[in-house]
Amino acid sequence: MMRDEKRKVHSIQFLRFVAATLVVLFHAHLAISNRLLPSPADEYELYLFGFGAVGVHIFFVISGYIMVLTNSKPGKSFDAPRFFKKRIIRIYPIYWLLLALYIIVNSIIGDGYDFSVGELLAASLLIPGHASLVIGPAWTLSFEMYFYLIFGVALMIGLFRGILMLSVFFCAMIMLGIAAGPFQQPLAMVTSSLLIEFIFGAWIAYLTINWKLPRWLGLAAILGSIGLFAAGLAVGYETLPSIIIWGIPSALLILGVVVVEDYHVPSFVRKLSPLGDSSYTLYLAHILMITLLIAVAKPAGLSSVPILIMTAIFGAISVYLSHVFHLKIEAPMTRFLTEWSDGGFKFRRMSPR
Repeated sequence: MMRDEKRKVHSIQFLRFVAATLVVLFHAHLAISNRLLPSPADEYELYLFGFGAVGVHIFFVISGYIMVLTNSKPGKSFDAPRFFKKRIIRIYPIYWLLLALYIIVNSIIGDGYDFSVGELLAASLLIPGHASLVIGPAWTLSFEMYFYLIFGVALMIGLFRGILMLSVFFCAMIMLGIAAGPFQQPLAMVTSSLLIEFIFGAWIAYLTINWKLPRWLGLAAILGSIGLFAAGLAVGYETLPSIIIWGIPSALLILGVVVVEDYHVPSFVRKLSPLGDSSYTLYLAHILMITLLIAVAKPAGLSSVPILIMTAIFGAISVYLSHVFHLKIEAPMTRFLTEWSDGGFKFRRMSPR
């Protein structure tokens, strides 16, 4: 069985939305606790909301999955230049726009930045160690861009051999980090175990686009992921490496939902999956929106509102505004730049007269 690479996997889109929302709720709850409430929230409550950090790991597995899914075209060779062009258009323009908004808005509200032109340029290019200078969560984009670079090179030798080469290379670099580290950036990034999460996603995609796995296996994977997430909460986030606490259960979750979708897609998953399209904007913009919401909530005297209600309101507003931004700005801009680049970078042979 070969999955249509153009088909949108509703469960993956839904999980993109869930992952971004978990990160938003984590940051919103923490910001409200530290900057709006008269006293910080209960430590146990902060710990539970800290589970939202798992969203990053789910994103990494999904990235590996999507890259293989969208580049598994039978009988068609991998077009590396087009792949890199599409990735640059997908990541950078909206990031630059939001980066400018962060700088402008924070300067207006009196919470400006202190960095050099060189540091700003490094942040703009998502250089490891600098990517989070303006937009805190953007540190993950350095990992994404590095993965895209190595993935694009690896797939020049074919899908299976490319994923295998990628796996061996990432594992070798991680072993180097264990043996000779710790390193400073950018070596800290290229030897990070987080890269294995991309590999998990890549192999899940390769497996599920070539074989239709039994439904019971998908259900077992989902149950296994829930059990491991619960175990991670019980034993503590910092007791084991994140690849074990977050990475493995995230991979099982992705495997499970993809397998189950071949048999049935719950109606709520199908209905909410379009929100996954705006997950990139939500992930990047939510810190700015939380900052603005706190700036409004303080003079409005909303510090007495229960923190759980405030967190839910902040999260809902962030999701809504991000989706509007995606529909009105991000999607049209990306579509325009893609169409422009396709026309602008193609050399067309003139018809003989």
